[in-house]
Amino acid sequence: MRKQKTLAIGFGFGFAVAVVGAVAWACGPDFPTQMLDDRDATLKAVPQNTFAFEAQQLLPASDGLEAMESGRYGEDPKAKPDLTPEQAERVKVLRASATGAQAFEGGADLPADVRAYVAGAVDWTRATQECPGPPDSQYGEALSKPPCAVFDADALDKAQASFEQVLAMPPDQATHRGAWAAYMLGEVHALRAAKAAGTPAFATQRDAAAKSFQQVRARVLAGASDAQGLAVASFGEEARLSLYADAKPCVWVNLYNGEDCASSLSSADLKHAIALYAAQAGHGSGNAVQSLASIASSVLANQDQVDALIDGPVSQRLLVTYALSSVTPQTTDGKPQPALTALVDAIQAKGPDKVSAADRLASLAYELGRYDDAEKLVAKADGPLASWVRAKLALRKGDREGAARAYAEAAKAFPRADDPKAALEPDSVHRLMGERGVLALARGEYVDAMTRMYEASTAVGGDGNVYDGELEESGAGYGNDMNYIAERVLAVDELKTFIDAQVPASPTPTVKPDKDHPAEPLSLKDRLRWLLARRLMRAGRFEDAYAYFAPGLDPRFGDVDLRAKAKEYASDLHDGDHAWTDIGKAEARYAAAKIARENGMELLGFEQGPDYSDNGGGYQGGSGQSADTLKGDLVTAGEHQRFNDSAAQPDRRFHYRYLAADRAVSAADLLPPRSQAFAATLCMATNWMLQGPPDYNEAADGDASKPINERQRRAQAYYARYVKQGPYVEWADSFGWNCEEPDFASARKLKRAEQVRAVKHFVRKYLAVEIAVFVLAVAGLVFLVIRRRRRRTVAP
Repeated sequence: MRKQKTLAIGFGFGFAVAVVGAVAWACGPDFPTQMLDDRDATLKAVPQNTFAFEAQQLLPASDGLEAMESGRYGEDPKAKPDLTPEQAERVKVLRASATGAQAFEGGADLPADVRAYVAGAVDWTRATQECPGPPDSQYGEALSKPPCAVFDADALDKAQASFEQVLAMPPDQATHRGAWAAYMLGEVHALRAAKAAGTPAFATQRDAAAKSFQQVRARVLAGASDAQGLAVASFGEEARLSLYADAKPCVWVNLYNGEDCASSLSSADLKHAIALYAAQAGHGSGNAVQSLASIASSVLANQDQVDALIDGPVSQRLLVTYALSSVTPQTTDGKPQPALTALVDAIQAKGPDKVSAADRLASLAYELGRYDDAEKLVAKADGPLASWVRAKLALRKGDREGAARAYAEAAKAFPRADDPKAALEPDSVHRLMGERGVLALARGEYVDAMTRMYEASTAVGGDGNVYDGELEESGAGYGNDMNYIAERVLAVDELKTFIDAQVPASPTPTVKPDKDHPAEPLSLKDRLRWLLARRLMRAGRFEDAYAYFAPGLDPRFGDVDLRAKAKEYASDLHDGDHAWTDIGKAEARYAAAKIARENGMELLGFEQGPDYSDNGGGYQGGSGQSADTLKGDLVTAGEHQRFNDSAAQPDRRFHYRYLAADRAVSAADLLPPRSQAFAATLCMATNWMLQGPPDYNEAADGDASKPINERQRRAQAYYARYVKQGPYVEWADSFGWNCEEPDFASARKLKRAEQVRAVKHFVRKYLAVEIAVFVLAVAGLVFLVIRRRRRRTVAP
């Protein structure tokens, strides 16, 4: 995993934040990184979760509060309507009033709490209109700017009075806007605190703001409306109140850049802010995650603050998980990062009973190359992450059996999907599953390797691959690794046994696809059964193969009944060797050749190299392994042998086209050379070769700087044979591009005519000899008759 210092974008403000993500796409499909590409690196990788997951696990939520924030690409949060459409439209109109008093006067038809709240909101807007912020923004949306200390005092007083009016109502009469009013009252006091920073009034206003934000959560838990997720947002707003140093607010950009204000924050304030952000993150707030990252980044650069924070379990765990997931462990000269080394030393100096997350700290020690420390830490830890670290340490010692046991222990402790205290996030669980498969392959346990990769792939879903990796990563190719093992490592019978036991066929869709109902995508299980069907077809085990093709016409597999087509192909292959006449054999061979060419990918193609059915054959690469990548002591001799034994014949891109051409040429071998069918079968074979494209490692068509590619070589050989043996045909000038279908009926007539001509020629050429033989035969017969009669006369 690539790491870098994480840039925080905000401190959990209550207002929605639009985050625009830039995604770079390369030309062609997105090929995920496969675990088998670099097995040594895969098994040495540091066990860890993402920082977002770890931040949300610091203080998991135990109530029903929900965060409502903008999506990754700036999508507006989906608010929960708490007013009728008519009331909502009325509020929208009143919000455009010049003053809160006008809005209140015009809102007599609204619920009392809504009416007073709208009045306060109008005055709040008037009060903060001079506050800095992006064009067309509300105050509070400029997350990198400090709280506003310039406001219209009169308008702010009126806004405060309106919000207090709402809060003075009985709770059951303020269910619509009670929590909202408490939130905005907190904003009012926060605004006053910013202006009073450095004076005795600051503490009074800050405490009042904090109490208001706490009241938001209490009201929502009591049943008040929280249509905008203000309860969770109030954690972040309350946390900001603790980030003042030397009478100045310390916003995220100050923390990220390690400015003076960051080092001046007291440990008590930092711990309080961390606890609030952790609670906010535990409710699913992405803004809080970024705030925690910014604080952790700043603190790790200040050893005094590190020493002050590690005595708190939440703040200690925050620093460890941020260091583990987001900081590059080595300096540019390959040495351990001093800040990370100092963090580990400081925590260990506190004593083993002061370690709040021994499994995370063990993983960090492993990452830093402090293997003895990692051993000591995991000895006092349990759970899947600790077992994962034990597996890594065993692998480092060369103890693959011990590593396998540790991986199995980790798998037994996998968390439930809804476990709020899970030690591993889903992506980490998938990776651990995949690593078990890599280790099983290295131990020569090929079926077990298939089982582990299949488990990881099915857990991921879809085709078993992850495509949305962060930064330069391009996901994880569990499905690709599984298909490699299925296609190139397992013996056919091993794969068949595995699929029969674990991969049932899905039912054929009952809805015919159309523009409103597109065809369903193939599931991983369906693709795996299809892969087996093609392996069996390539092995000539046709009867076994049929059951793994979809029955009937299944739109998920295209517009061809593949099971019926497979039977037709097998029948043609049989007749190509067993028909009574040579013409019959040739006709069957050509029929099989056409099926191989037109449906070869579906019936015979490799899922990965050399045909790459997984991407429709559009790209030669992106999945699977090659002889060049199967290197290192983690690749067994058995895997090498199985890989070689399962190679395509010939091992060329779209290998089934070569099979089709070979079958067509074998049909020509049985046809009269001067027949149209002879010319047509060779023409078709040439056409299939000319259609291309060449393998990536061969010369392109027409490239004279390299040896001619195999397709062109074959095409030239077929044409040369036609010129030497075949008849003239009208399309000879465009041979290989403009071909007719073979006329086998005419070939039969020509064959019979040639046979008659051959007999006549023989008779004419050897007539004298034939007469002489006939005369001698007659004479001999006469002699025998006469002799027989004489013997009867002499007998007594």
